[in-house]
Amino acid sequence: MGAEKDLEHGQFSSVDSSQSQISGPEELERVSRGNFRNGFHEIVFVWVVTSAHWITQANLGNTIVPIRYIAEGLGVPPDESARQSWFAASYSCTVGGFVLITGRLGDIYGHKNMFLIGWLWTAVWSTASGFAKDEIQFDIFRAMVGIGPSIMMPNAAALLARAWNQQWKKNLAFVVFGAIAPVGFVMGAGWGAGVTETGARWEWIYWSMAIVTAFYAAASWWVVPETGGMNDFHSMGFDVPGSVTGVAGLALIFIALNGGPTFGWDQPKCGIMLGVGVLSLALFCWIETKVNEPILPMSLFNSPTFVAVAVSLCLGWMSFGMFQFYFPHFLMEFRGESGLQATLHVFPTVPTGIIATLSAVYLLSRVPGCIIFGLSMLCFFLGQLLCALTPVGQTYWQMSFPAVLVITFGPDLSFACGSLIASDTLKPEQQGVAGSFVSTIINYSIAMGLSLAVNIEKRVNPDGTKMLQGFRAAWFFGAGCAALGMVMTAIFYKGMSKKHVH
Repeated sequence: MGAEKDLEHGQFSSVDSSQSQISGPEELERVSRGNFRNGFHEIVFVWVVTSAHWITQANLGNTIVPIRYIAEGLGVPPDESARQSWFAASYSCTVGGFVLITGRLGDIYGHKNMFLIGWLWTAVWSTASGFAKDEIQFDIFRAMVGIGPSIMMPNAAALLARAWNQQWKKNLAFVVFGAIAPVGFVMGAGWGAGVTETGARWEWIYWSMAIVTAFYAAASWWVVPETGGMNDFHSMGFDVPGSVTGVAGLALIFIALNGGPTFGWDQPKCGIMLGVGVLSLALFCWIETKVNEPILPMSLFNSPTFVAVAVSLCLGWMSFGMFQFYFPHFLMEFRGESGLQATLHVFPTVPTGIIATLSAVYLLSRVPGCIIFGLSMLCFFLGQLLCALTPVGQTYWQMSFPAVLVITFGPDLSFACGSLIASDTLKPEQQGVAGSFVSTIINYSIAMGLSLAVNIEKRVNPDGTKMLQGFRAAWFFGAGCAALGMVMTAIFYKGMSKKHVH
């Protein structure tokens, strides 16, 4: 990507080599006025572009909470959590697996064009999801839906970075972009629960999503300017062999791990897919050292600190994916809550997420990065541990509510701080691709964490009679992942210790 959501000097900033250096407040204001007709246009632009983030999360929440209704409609038994996990994990897998590719395509073919394609793609495949006749079709269609947000997200970041030359406006836009994520998950959860619990067919979850995303496509065509580098074409190479082998490797490893409990680990196809996936990723790494314009330069991994941050982010977000999936179902399965009640009980993630985002902006210029990053891993750990130890008969306010509050700080602090630490350790020309790689880690880790948790749950609860023990085993595994992230942070703290003073 040519522009990405990075953090510098404790604030959100961007890497944009396409624009010349412009100085002076009058000149800055003149350039911004060239992109927007008036202040209202700017506000609508921010709303439309940042909506890509809430839609990305809404497409996860709208499936996780009403998953039992969807499973019933597709003929999947209610105790088959391993088969149901595909509905959510397949989506996150493709969101993460395609980000590096779609960011580069935006640089080549124009960020506005790709942004529009992302909305339209999501609308088309959301429509198809509602027409799925069985779980296999639905899993495939959900994976195809995930490609839409993977197109929108990096190009939305690029559009925000190129829209203004005034840094404070960029900072504000990126704060909104980050803070809107928990809003999206909760809105999606309420959306899915509202459709199914009011008696409508579950298919309307996805048909209504198609209507909304088609509206956003039309709004984007009208609102997003063509000026300011937001839709420029660039003649640059595209790494086709790397793209194919990288995506194939990620997809095959995910299918093997997530499909193990369903297919059976004693079946040869699981081992074959896992082996081919690993070999494909190895081939991808080799290709990236040979091509002129790699989508992921292997020189990124020359920094031990960058590797440590990447691994820790992976562990933390794996843990968070388990929380997103299992916490609402704990409330519904064991406390008898409806989907709408469960949504209400995860609503505190919205104000807490906003507070966490603003806290990250404030703390990054005042506290060493290793402290903030370690704190994010601690929040992941404590949230999972509270979930794992919560008695079924206890009230929501005693341990469930604190778990929701604590774990919400993990994603926002880790993303902001992890992006900044990675930025510190890399060359200027590597900043954009590093930001895309961080987004890949986050979204793919949600899918992988859920895959591994389902394997553990299925081992503990093979016949469906020990569901609670299976949930607790998954949460303890999530806590272990976050604890390992804390260990990684402690080992490599020196490379993460820089303060970013204004």
